[in-house]
Amino acid sequence: MRLHRFVMTFLLASISCCISANEWVQLKGEPFVEYRERLSHFITDRKALVDANKGAMEVEAVLPYERFPNKSCSGPKIGVLMFHGLSDSPFALRDSAQALSDSCFYTRVMILPGHGTKAEDLINVTRDDWRQAVANATEQFSQQVDVVYLAGFSTGGALVTEYAWNNPSVVEGVVLFSPLFKINSSIDWLAPLLSPFINWLDHHESDDYAKYASIPVPAIAEAYKLAKEVRQIVVDTPAKVPVFLALSEEDATVDSSVTLEVFNASFKGHPYSEMVLYSAIQQAAFDEQVEIINTDLPEQRIFGLAHMAVHGAPDNPYYGEQGKYRICSWYLGEESRYQECREAEHNWFGERSDKLSSLSDVAARLSWNPYFDDLMERVSAFVSKTREL
Repeated sequence: MRLHRFVMTFLLASISCCISANEWVQLKGEPFVEYRERLSHFITDRKALVDANKGAMEVEAVLPYERFPNKSCSGPKIGVLMFHGLSDSPFALRDSAQALSDSCFYTRVMILPGHGTKAEDLINVTRDDWRQAVANATEQFSQQVDVVYLAGFSTGGALVTEYAWNNPSVVEGVVLFSPLFKINSSIDWLAPLLSPFINWLDHHESDDYAKYASIPVPAIAEAYKLAKEVRQIVVDTPAKVPVFLALSEEDATVDSSVTLEVFNASFKGHPYSEMVLYSAIQQAAFDEQVEIINTDLPEQRIFGLAHMAVHGAPDNPYYGEQGKYRICSWYLGEESRYQECREAEHNWFGERSDKLSSLSDVAARLSWNPYFDDLMERVSAFVSKTREL
């Protein structure tokens, strides 16, 4: 069995190495509609489907997309270009993109190389491939709007921050959801050392059509290097553009303490930068640029916001409060606990912690923000007040 798995992993990696990252990237001069059509064919041929009978729906879910403001909106055409995180897809930003479109902003959500198909496709992708995707997409997008904002979740957040710092004349401001400036691990530095020798620490097939269940070690190494490089750039040259940042103090994926350090050392230097910190333990902030919002919500069976919860709407039909998919990835490899987590009628939700485990032995990872509407109003206000700086 182990030999069979090794052979399969080797073959998949060999196949993946032959796929160019440019397959995912919008080429210079390529209209978005044509790019999306090209990408649709590519992903259809490569995507690992959860349900073969719903292949068209699963492909559509991970494709880049646009949301247009209502025709009654007036004034300059303000655009928000958005990028997802590592192992995710454009699907992760649907709620935010729609909410900003409803606020009269033109939104476009892009895909990063290696995503939307199968996790093996991340093995040979580099952070420079992701950078190229951001650069090309921003160049194309900037030709279609009057004002450009970049938004990013997690790894996408690091990428758009770096691009804005290097191109402040192009970007009016940056919106960050749970940005990656350091992986939340004391041994994250090991990933670059291990990546030449092993592809996986664990490898689970995903039952979520919009997200991978496992991330290969080389991709973790690239994310580690990217976060370190971006952190250095923004600390060395602070306050290039205004930044709106929203994160959870309990985030188990990114190190929120380092994100706070970056905000204080760099972003805070711009008078229009602001941060929303969701916290299950802190009650008040003593900083006019920081708002702390309580996420110890026993009446909703919530303790702390998880990494991907910050930008998710409670009414999302897939990831929301009554959604079809519940995130129980903590229990992968423990089939009975995994199923119990997925099916429990009155389960608790949050980010993994001793406190959450004491509330439920099979607690699920929270995938929506009970304050989502408030967050989107704050982002809209941030864009409105900074667009003419």
